[in-house]
Amino acid sequence: MKETIEAQPSAKRRWLAVLLATVLMVLSYLLFIYAFAAASGEETVYAGALLGIALGLVPGVFAVAAFLSAHPRTLLATIGATGLWFVIAGPIGIGSLPAGLVAGFGSGGIFAYRLGPDHTRGSRAAAVAITVVYVLVLQRLMPEVGLFAGAPLPFLAIALADLYRERFPIRT
Repeated sequence: MKETIEAQPSAKRRWLAVLLATVLMVLSYLLFIYAFAAASGEETVYAGALLGIALGLVPGVFAVAAFLSAHPRTLLATIGATGLWFVIAGPIGIGSLPAGLVAGFGSGGIFAYRLGPDHTRGSRAAAVAITVVYVLVLQRLMPEVGLFAGAPLPFLAIALADLYRERFPIRT
């Protein structure tokens, strides 16, 4: 049986995947923040609806990322990324909601975006870890800024890690 090698998506398409998935992710992120803010205040009626919409967007975020980055197994990547999001975002989110969301979306994005020939999951994981630490530090120093600063960062960090690996490939 002859294996076919699929062409890698163009740089334009990869950045489009990052952009559109980030827009959906920011919407989900903000809905999570507002849901927890509503639950802690007087508007508890809206908290459940906001949380439900935010949770419903999570698989959509990873589906857009996997589909537009031309992942060979889009459905499996979406399911795996969503499952990883729940495993990572929940425990970390107990200590810090923004850091948990950044870690969850970042770890899911590591598996949702297609790996290129020079890309590594290790460099992506390092970029996400740096982003989580950045959000935690911002949250400590400037709580209002730290609350929202992490929204657009996880997928951008993954894209920049991939770009770095393309420019400086690992030599063996």
